[in-house]
Amino acid sequence: MVASIETTVKQWGDAQIRALGWQNIASENESVDPRIDETLKGNPSKLGGEGGGRPDYTVILSNGDKTIPAFIEYKGSKGKLEKLDKQELVVLRGDGGDFDYKGAISKYAVNGASYYAMNALKGTDYPEALAIGVNGTKDSTGIVTYEIKCYVLNQKDPELPIYLGSYSNFDFLKNNPTEKRYLFQKLADVQLDPRELEQRLIRDDAKIEAVLQELNQRIHDEQQIIPSQRINIVAGSLMAAVGVQDSKGDWKITRLNPSDLTGSMEEGNTDGEKILTKVRNFLKERDLPVPKQKQILDYLQPNFVNSNLNKKSVNEVQTPLKTIYQEIYDKLIPIYDVTGINDFTGKLFNVMNAWVDVPDGGANDVVLTPRYITNFMAQLAQVDQDSYVWDWALGSGGFLISAMNIMIGDAHVHYANDLTKQYEKIENIKTKQLLGVELLPNVYILAVLNMILMGDGSSNIVNENSLTSYEGKYAYNEDPFPADVFLLNPPYSAEGNGMIFVEKAFSKQKKGFGAVIIQDSAGSGKATEINKRILKNNKLKASIKMPIDLFKASVQTSIYLFEVGKPHKIDDNVYFIDLREDGYTRTNRKKAKTNLKNSNDAKGHYQEVLDIVLDRSKKTDYFTEDENYYKGTIDPESGKDWNYNKKIDTTPTEADFKKTVSDYLSWEVSQILKGENQDF
Repeated sequence: MVASIETTVKQWGDAQIRALGWQNIASENESVDPRIDETLKGNPSKLGGEGGGRPDYTVILSNGDKTIPAFIEYKGSKGKLEKLDKQELVVLRGDGGDFDYKGAISKYAVNGASYYAMNALKGTDYPEALAIGVNGTKDSTGIVTYEIKCYVLNQKDPELPIYLGSYSNFDFLKNNPTEKRYLFQKLADVQLDPRELEQRLIRDDAKIEAVLQELNQRIHDEQQIIPSQRINIVAGSLMAAVGVQDSKGDWKITRLNPSDLTGSMEEGNTDGEKILTKVRNFLKERDLPVPKQKQILDYLQPNFVNSNLNKKSVNEVQTPLKTIYQEIYDKLIPIYDVTGINDFTGKLFNVMNAWVDVPDGGANDVVLTPRYITNFMAQLAQVDQDSYVWDWALGSGGFLISAMNIMIGDAHVHYANDLTKQYEKIENIKTKQLLGVELLPNVYILAVLNMILMGDGSSNIVNENSLTSYEGKYAYNEDPFPADVFLLNPPYSAEGNGMIFVEKAFSKQKKGFGAVIIQDSAGSGKATEINKRILKNNKLKASIKMPIDLFKASVQTSIYLFEVGKPHKIDDNVYFIDLREDGYTRTNRKKAKTNLKNSNDAKGHYQEVLDIVLDRSKKTDYFTEDENYYKGTIDPESGKDWNYNKKIDTTPTEADFKKTVSDYLSWEVSQILKGENQDF
């Protein structure tokens, strides 16, 4: 085994750091800021032990406007600079969601420095921190090669180091005007880099999914709880564990601590009743309509109050409810706090759905549409701050959340100079401009929770049958919902692969756009009569063929974009686009912890399709007309010619003629040589 040269690396690094020109520097046994000392002391060491730990070196950097600490860790062995996951992001937690002290944080320079930087951000008011890993190796001739990698972490996502750069020495940290200006500008730039943000979102999704799978499996194995009950228990526990904070961060509804669940059998004081009381206060503080509060509590009551989960067996030290709640509190809440994932419960829904038997439906009837697809479809439908958006098969609410984010972002821009109007507009968006309909109760409760966690009052999420009883009205008054955007991933087992939902919704929507992602057999014969009826009052604008492995079960889907209220004429152009190669690489969804990798600028692919369909100037060239997209027409009286088919030009050219003649003459000569042509 080759001996580590960490001591040599430390001497080399320390000497350079002392020459950078910064006044506030500290080696492992010195101090640069008592607040940093205190927060590091209060957290486990790199090996996970008590008593905290200290980085090899700490430097306080400042450009006059911003002051940030830099934490530096040394290693001296081959391959010990950093450990990255499949998304090429720094590993801090393992697959189960716990900090990986033994396999990553203590073993690699960057990972250890990132751990210190993360803890410092969580315990102080520094806006950002640098994590710098340094490694050195010696070759057979005694020459030492040094490598340095630097990452930045911020208060918003303290567990997500963002790559800043690789260096051969510490000159990039020099305290002089030129280097400082470049460093602090780069710090700002990399945190807004679209590819970096996309990679972080993918990693967040993978992290949440891994924890949820473990939690779900444990509840199944240890508690033997049926799936529908399991979903309600997790949803209710999350509401009790999340709490409610005001704009200053002060608690209006405190989180229910697991220690408060004592297993009492006193009426009104059982573990389930304590959780339900916290849920009741949570819903009230979120300002949900009273009928909505009652409806949710009625759903949860049997699971938390009228349940044997409140009772301890003779061999148990706590109730099954407390065991489950403790798991949720310890595993999910830290991730919720750190990631701030928009569709947090969408991930929960997707994992739980694997255990749910959908009545009268197939495997694809209740699936989570990936967030990048819900965002893409909302953009295709041209959502803005004035849109009224509805989804008639809501699922976890992913489409409404994507639309809401776009709408709120537009309001921020539109009312940038009038914060009062901005606030009023955003409140109107959340309470009056979004509506979802969901039939299945256990799916409905997750959609409500999802929207609540996003800050919406969820007053317009309706638990009804879209195809029979729903009349297109607001949830708690008789006014028609003035929809002008329709977004949908329907149950494919419904009539016409689900196109019946589109027809019903468009009959109540007078204008705007609609986008549906659906099994594309709906556009080639499975929904012929429905499609013909749809085209009488709605124009097909685009047909986009999607990757076959987009969902958990491989199925060929397409996105159909419509302009509502305008009959489709026989000479109307339709964009047919092949997006099966979308820049993402997907792995086996049943086995992989991380099943999505941005391998070829996926965001650029989706943006270019938007530019094509919306007739905007393209910034990239992933799509070439007549190669992987084309403009074409459909027959409004057909209903089965909606899908992309690669165009093949069958018009013969002179080159084709010459090749045909040449091939024929070659054949003739071969026959003569063989003596098989009787004419010669």
